[in-house]
Parts: sequence; structure tokens; C-alpha cells
Amino acid sequence: MNTDIEGTVRRSNADGGEKTLFDRANAFIAGLVFLITLIVYVKTVAPTLSFWDCGEFIACSYILGIPHPPGSPLYVIIGRIFSILPIASDIAVRVNLFSVVSGAAAAFFGYLVTVRLIRFWYDDRGQIRDRITTYIGGFTGALFMAFASTNWGNSVEAEVYSPTMLIMMVVYWLTLKYFESRETPPGGRFMLLGVYLAMLGVGIHLTLFVIVPVLAIYFILKKEALTRHWAIVALFFFAELFLLFMLSSRPGEVPYFLPILILFIVFVFHSVLLNKITRPILVAIILYLVAVWPIYFLAVDVVSSSLTGSGLADSIGNLASAPVGWIGFVGLIAWGLFSVFKLMSQKNTDEERGSWMISAVYSLTPAILLGIGSLLSGYYAFMALTLIVIGLVALVLWRYINRLILIGFGAISMVILGFWFLIIGIVAGGAAIMLLGILFKDKSWQVALAIIMLAVVGYSVNIFIPIRSAHNPAIDENNPSRSFTTLVRFLERKQYGTESMTARMFERRGEWTNQFGDYRRMGFWHFFKEQYGFRGPRFLIALILGLFGIWETIRRKPEIGLPFLTVILVCSVGFVLYMNFADGTRQDAVTGRDYLEVRNRDYFFTPAFVFFGLAIGLGIAAFIELVKDTVRNYGSGIRNGVFGAVSLLVLLPLMPLTGNYFYNDRSRNYMPFDYANNSLMSCPPDALFITTGDNDTFPIWCLQEVYGIRKDVRLVNLSLGNTDWYIKQLRDKLNVPIVWTDKQIEDLRPYRDKDGTAFRIQDQLTDHIIAVNKWKDPIVFTVSAPSGDRRFRGKSLEENLILEGMVYRLTPTRAKNQINIELTQKLYEEQFAYRGTADPTVYKNETCRRLGNNYAQGFLFLADTMKSAGDYEAALGHIRKGLEVIPWSYDIYVYAAQTLGEMGRLDTLQAFIDGARIEEKWKLYFNWGMAAKIAGNIDEAIEVLEMCHELYPEYIDGYRALVSTLYQNRRYAALRKLVEDRVAGHPDDVESVQLLQQIKSIDVSRDTIEGNK
Repeated sequence: MNTDIEGTVRRSNADGGEKTLFDRANAFIAGLVFLITLIVYVKTVAPTLSFWDCGEFIACSYILGIPHPPGSPLYVIIGRIFSILPIASDIAVRVNLFSVVSGAAAAFFGYLVTVRLIRFWYDDRGQIRDRITTYIGGFTGALFMAFASTNWGNSVEAEVYSPTMLIMMVVYWLTLKYFESRETPPGGRFMLLGVYLAMLGVGIHLTLFVIVPVLAIYFILKKEALTRHWAIVALFFFAELFLLFMLSSRPGEVPYFLPILILFIVFVFHSVLLNKITRPILVAIILYLVAVWPIYFLAVDVVSSSLTGSGLADSIGNLASAPVGWIGFVGLIAWGLFSVFKLMSQKNTDEERGSWMISAVYSLTPAILLGIGSLLSGYYAFMALTLIVIGLVALVLWRYINRLILIGFGAISMVILGFWFLIIGIVAGGAAIMLLGILFKDKSWQVALAIIMLAVVGYSVNIFIPIRSAHNPAIDENNPSRSFTTLVRFLERKQYGTESMTARMFERRGEWTNQFGDYRRMGFWHFFKEQYGFRGPRFLIALILGLFGIWETIRRKPEIGLPFLTVILVCSVGFVLYMNFADGTRQDAVTGRDYLEVRNRDYFFTPAFVFFGLAIGLGIAAFIELVKDTVRNYGSGIRNGVFGAVSLLVLLPLMPLTGNYFYNDRSRNYMPFDYANNSLMSCPPDALFITTGDNDTFPIWCLQEVYGIRKDVRLVNLSLGNTDWYIKQLRDKLNVPIVWTDKQIEDLRPYRDKDGTAFRIQDQLTDHIIAVNKWKDPIVFTVSAPSGDRRFRGKSLEENLILEGMVYRLTPTRAKNQINIELTQKLYEEQFAYRGTADPTVYKNETCRRLGNNYAQGFLFLADTMKSAGDYEAALGHIRKGLEVIPWSYDIYVYAAQTLGEMGRLDTLQAFIDGARIEEKWKLYFNWGMAAKIAGNIDEAIEVLEMCHELYPEYIDGYRALVSTLYQNRRYAALRKLVEDRVAGHPDDVESVQLLQQIKSIDVSRDTIEGNK
């Protein structure tokens, strides 16, 4: 039995057997990975709370509250333990350290997983160079995983993803341990421990369970299963992903050649594994190469665009639409039918029959899949086809499946679909296991039943939720203790709707090219290419290494490599399909509104980035092996020298470490704390503070519950205000002026009045609070609330709001642009804290910049008030202070440029724009020029717009503004030269080409300059 930390070093003993030794070097390197990761994470950990869910998790950990569904009870319990440990003076940091330790431990087990994967490559594990190669692969893979940007960011703040990755790595490691001791008592213990941890981990986040159905292959397939049986199971998962993709696509959305390309990749993969390409397979490959004809032009166009900024010329690009690909596709069908005919011939040998079988399957499958995609769509078609595919796989693998273990894992995997599916799976699965075990006298029934029982024990951590909720903690989202139905809906994450995520997959909320591609906030490739510190084209290094590592693992040990590849595909392609992120291009059928994800969704892809980080380590080890094989026949000196040189690849993790350090260093980012504290500081005593989203709510919850700051302020979150449980909590716990009965609250529904004005439940709540309050307590709105949320009985409240710091206070006095100058100036320029906002060495992501830019509103309000009073110098003083706080605020720069222009301080304005700390300086020139044009200073406007065009010739708005200004003022000679230069550089600009033809017909003597007006 293996007793080492991971794997073994075996040496022959005197009796000719093998002796298992503890691998001290391996243990040391594993510890080193943990230590390096821990040190880096500790140095970059957030010094307080962070935006989004972090404030909520910190607060709930401290008070044992109930966070948003599904509650993450295990996280809350462990977070509470960390919050009381004397490991930091700040409680928020203590909870952050839970993620730090989890992330470092995940890297530790990531190393062990990678080492074990590589050790399966070798028959003799005692060779020193093989051991060093293994250690280098494990070390680099673990650090690429640890310093992948998304995983690193998750590991230095209070989030659920770092502990989730830890449990995921432990479960994978236990699975590989089981594989080496299959069908033995120790192996059974590894399996059962992994099952328990996987289901227990659902109490942190359901994400980790997605790998369980894949890893279950190790437990379900018997020891005598052959490589082709492992391949069939892997192909089952690939087929499921492909069916999801096809059946959730709109008609005509997927080009015909894309399924052919995917199958071609699988076909080539399979063919190379055979180590022999026969004539039938070769012909099929050639026909595939013809069928994917458009891909060649698409690939060249992408490469050309990335290198030169322009794609293929239209004349060349049109060749892609030639029917060459369709000819190849028809040829594939014909060859597939011919292969079937040859397969049925009695004259073939077994080898020939196998060859014709492969040719027939791969040649006909594209037509079958395209037919399915054309004729079927939707959730029910997918479920029906899935059952058919499962039946076919079961039929082929029946002799090699441990059927009772399969039932056990199938039963507990129902947790992915929902609570009641899990209950049905457990009951039906348990009964089936006992019945079949007794009927067929299958001794594995005890292990299979233990799988279900341990899963139930692990899942029982969720009992914490109703028990704690019944004690009415300050944060008790959904109040899940009120009924069993409520608890079930809470666990199934149905707070904002009843449609299951599985059914929602088949109503695509974005374009495929955006969901998979380089698209802001949600595109998979957008995040993937930035993960490992290789920016730009250099990312190909990491990509090739990872793919090479996956390939080499499959080639050397398919039973190990195929599940590893499947896990990566499920966590990447599968998550893109499942999460179905919105890209803002498709309208909701009911509301008519489009929707773009409100934040970067990279964290959902954390498992994919983590596993591909390990794959990079595999690729580094595979590359070292390749070099070793290349110089195998050289002398020992050359072999040693080359091996020493290539071993320097152990330093490659410095790329993600240095490349991602700035973006993930939270050690001096106090912006979330200060933003929340400044907001609370702006509230008058006993205020009713109306907020709208996560970032103006969760940080304030944290400050109130953890730090005890301004607990007199009662928070009313309008997003949660659409739920009955929250309205009741506002009434009963926070004493918010609400006189509705429980039944009246439960009967609230959105409606439209006779004028067509929509009233959401949150709008009715706002109206009710304002009406019942009757000016007793001050009511304030966060400055980040959209104007549509600042209404009373359908009418705008804008003229009843007075700005006081970071809030708008509701007042009976009606006037435009009201501001409490004395209080706002005192708050903004004397009392507010802005730690890190002006420090360029503190990275500010989109959220920090967007919320930090709300400070600009106060400074601009102060400046505009002074300017309206004629005091331009005082206005510039507020602008100057605003730029000292947020030197990256585009709004302040634009206002400052406008003010300096109005003051006639053109020299100062030029220097001001040159020194601006924003990238979009061209917009400042543009605004300057347009302001001068509006003021009637045409010569100044033209001079500034010409300067803008000269400095930024690709800024199309600046070019068009200059064109219109020259044309409107009859500066035809200058206009003609401008447009001629544009057409010369951009011959495809149809608008400019047509304009040039029009200009040529104008008599230049009518020019206001050359004709002296």
C-alpha cells in the first residue's frame, strides 16, 4: 500500500520484490508550492472587504447570517471560525485569510494531482531524470494554477471559489489514488472519502460537483475495461456538449462547417492514437480537409487582422463561399456509405473491418449531426437524445460497468438538477441498489449504498440554513426557515425566478461568437487569454504548452488523459453553455429590453483556468521529455547539459507571477471600505437609506454588522425590495415605516397604470415608505441609483432631491440641481477618505473605477454651483481637488476642459489636456472644439479639431466634426485636402469617397478663405 504523501519511489529489495519508500523530495516540493503560494497571497490579500459578494460573506461569517441563495453554509461556518481566530487585527482580513489558506492548499493538491498524472507516463518511476521531470511539471503546473489571474483574485478576498477549488483538487487527487488501488479496500476508502467531500463541498458552491460525473468514470468502469471503453465514455461527454450547442442554437446560427471541424479534430485525435492510418481513414481525412474549406480563409483572416489590423481583401474572402466545402461534405457522405458497404463484406479481416468501421462512423456522423441540428431543438429534444445516447453507451459497455456504483453516482449527481431530483435519485437509487444487489448477489451493493449514505451526510450541512434562519440573524436572505417550500427554492437558487438553469440553456441570451469569444464581461476567450501572464501573441506559448500536455497525457495513458480533457471541456465549454451569459444583443421577449452582464463573469470559469494551469505544467514536462528523447543517442555530457538547460523551464511560472501581480495585488486597496463609509457618513441620523445593487448594499452590511458603524441607518435595497420576505424583514426587524399586512405584501404584483407607467414591486415599496413616513425620518437615495428608481407615484423626484455628500436627501422643496454646499464641501474636502484612489500603483478594476467615479458627481456639483454664481476660480478649485482624488475621472477632465475654454485660458487648456491622466484625450480635444464651435469661435474650433485629427487620425467622430465644421463654414479647399487624405488612407470608407466626389463639383473660388468672404 502507498504510504507516501503522493506516489512512491520504488526500489528492489533483497528478495527481488519492491519496497515502497517515502518520497521526501516530492513532499518537500509540495510544501514549497504551498509556502510560495501562501506568501504571495498573504502579500496581496485585501486589507479589508472587497466589492460584490465579499462584504456579504464577511458579515454573514461574523454573525452566522444567511447570505444569498443557496446560502453557502459550510463557507459561513468556516468563515466564522476564521473570524474569531487572532490572526489579524481586522475581522475582514481574518475571513479573507480563509480564501488565502484555501488557495495555497489548493495549489498544494494541484501539485500532487499533476505529479500523479505525470507518473502514469512512466513504467519505471525510479529514474532520476524522470523524477526531476515529474517534479518540474508538478511545480510549474501548480504555480500556473495558483497565479492564474482569476484564481489569484478569488484567493485574496472573501469569496467561495478558492475553498471550492481546494475541495475540487482534493477530490481529483483521491480519485487518482483510487485508480492505482482499484477494487481494493484502500481504494474503496479513497472513493468514499471523495464522495463525501464532493457533496460536503456543495455547502460552499455547487461548481465543484460538475467534475464528479466525469471522475465517476474511474469508479464505474471495471479494471478490465480497455482503452476504447474509456474513449467511448469520453465521447459520450463530448457528444452531450455538442448536442447542447446544436439544440440551443437558432436556425442557421451555426455554420455547417463548424460541426464538421469539431468532428475532424476528434477524428484526427483518434487516428493518431491508432498509430496507423489506413487507406479508408486517409481518404476520410482528405475529404474532411475539403469539407472545412471556409475555415482556412477564416483562420487567415483572423491572423491577418491580429497582425496587420485588416483582414483579407474581399476578392480573396469571397473564395470562402465557393461550394468546395459542400463538395467535400457530400463526398464524406458518399465515402461513409461506401465504407458501410465494405464493412458488411465478408472478405475483410478483423483489422480491415475495424478500419472501415472507423471510416464509416466518422464519415457519416457529420450528416447525422447536421440533420439533428436542422430538425430538432430545445430542452426536451436534448433530454430525449441524451437518453438514447446513454442507452447506446450502456449497451456497448455493459460488461465493463459496475452497475451498482453507476446507480449510486447517478443518484447523487441529481444534485446538479435540483433538490427534488436529488431526493428522488437518493430514494430510487438506494432502493435499486439494494434490490439488484440482493437479486444478483452483487457484493458491491454495500459500497454503492455507502456512496449514497455519505452523500446524504455531506449534503446535511445545509440543515444549518433553516436552523440558523429560525434564530433571525441580522442578515437572513429569503428567510428560508419560514417553510419547507421556501427552503427548497432557496437551495435551488430561485430567488428571482422559477425557470431552471438547465431549461434556460436552450434560450440563448447571447451570440455564440460573444459567449465563446473575446467579448467584454462574459466572453470565455476574453478572460482565458489574460490568465497566465502571457499578453498578446505570447499567449500562444501557454496555449500550446497546455494542449501539448493534454495530448501527451492522453497518448501515454488514455485512462488518465481522457477524463482530464473531459473535465477541462466541461468546465469551459460546458460552463459557457450552462451559464448562458447575456451579451446585450438579444431582447427579452417580455420586456423588450436587452441585457449585458453587470460585471466580469470570469470567476465562473475558475475551474477551467485552474485545470488548464495544471495542463501547462503537463506540457512543460512533456516538452522536457521530448527534448530528452531527441538527445537520447548523444553522449552523457551533452545529455546532461541539454537536460539542465531545459530544466530552466521551472522558472516559467514567473510569467504569471510578474504579469498578474499588479492586477491582483489588493494589499493597499481600501476603496470598498471607504466608499461604504463615505456613503454612511453622508446619511443624517436615523436615515432610511435607499440603495439599488450589490455594491451599495453588501459593503454597508459589512460595516454595520462587523465594524458597528452607523447602525442607526436603515438600509432599503430596491433589488431585494421585489421580494415579500425582504419587505417583511424591513417592517419587522428594521422598523422601516411599512404598514402593509403579510397578506398585502404577499399579494403585491407589478402592474401598469392607465397611462402605461410600469410599477414594479420596488416602486410600490418606495411609494409606500415615503407616504407612510410623512417626513418623520430622513429618506436618502444613493448617488448610484438610476433616475428610474427615484420616483414617487410614477413621477420623477429629481427636483425634490438635494445632494448631501454621497446621497440625495428627499426634501419637500422643489428646485433643480439642489445641493447642500456647506455639508457637501465639508464631506468631500475634509471628512471623506479616499485611500488608494489617486495611487497609480493600486490597480482599479472596472467596478472600482465605476463606483469611484461617483465621487466626481459631488466635485462637479460643487464646481458647477460656483461657476453658475460666476466664481470660476472657486469652480477650478473644486475641479483641482476632484482630480487630486480621482485623477482618472473622464467626467472631471471634460468639465475642466469646458470651463477653461469658457474662461479663454487656451494655453492652460492645452497644457491641461497634455497632462491628463486618461487614455481618451482625443475626446477632450473634441469637446473643446465643439464647445468653441457652439460659442461661435469658428477659427478656434477648426484649429482644435484639426489638432485632434492630426494627433488621433483614427478618431472618426473628430474627423466627422472637422468635416462638418469646414463644410458649414465654406472652407472648401481645406475640406477637400482633408477628405482626399482620408480616402487615400481608407479607400473602403464609402462615405468619404462619396463626399469627395461631391466636393470636387464645388467651385473653390467660393471658399470663404481664398475668396476673402
